Amino acid sequence: MRVEELFQADAREAISRAVASAEASTSGEIVPMVVERSDAYPGVRAAAAALLAFASAILVLAAPLDPWIWLPPMQVAVFVIGYLAFGQRILLRLLIPAPVREERVARAARLAFLSEGLVDTRDRTGILIYVSLLERQVLVLADRGIDTQVPPGTWDGVVDHILQSIRARRAEVGLVEAIGLCGEILAERFPPRPDDRNELTDELRGGG
Repeated sequence: MRVEELFQADAREAISRAVASAEASTSGEIVPMVVERSDAYPGVRAAAAALLAFASAILVLAAPLDPWIWLPPMQVAVFVIGYLAFGQRILLRLLIPAPVREERVARAARLAFLSEGLVDTRDRTGILIYVSLLERQVLVLADRGIDTQVPPGTWDGVVDHILQSIRARRAEVGLVEAIGLCGEILAERFPPRPDDRNELTDELRGGG
């Protein structure tokens, strides 16, 4: 499923309301983001396409054809077709090594944390709920104002809840509930200040 299919207009409105509701009881800022993929993985696709092109040489060498004429163009064609084919999500997911997948998702989440202004909140109390669909990974990143105040593993339940909801095709409900869980965790340690204001917008970020 793609982002637009999982989160249509009514789902996005429900998520925005969930963020506003959760933030009403805390000085923290919650930013949900769902992306189609965290990287295009050109290196992984090129390596797989090159291996496929190399293997295709066996067909030319086994056929009654002049390899000096047929081999180069065939390998180029196979490489191009393979590179494009391996960009399809089903094939690409199978190709990406787990360490590469985890590193790219973590890097994309950190960049999103910066680009969405989470480091600019007054008390450094912003959290990013980052969902990457291709890699089937969820990360919750908390700014230092929160990270130093909560024990390790605090966000594991939030991550598991979202992953289970996506598998059950309840992505919208799962994300809304996860936002509520984050709000409850933040409210315990970071109640709203008298002059509290909404520093970041409440809508769902991300897309294809």
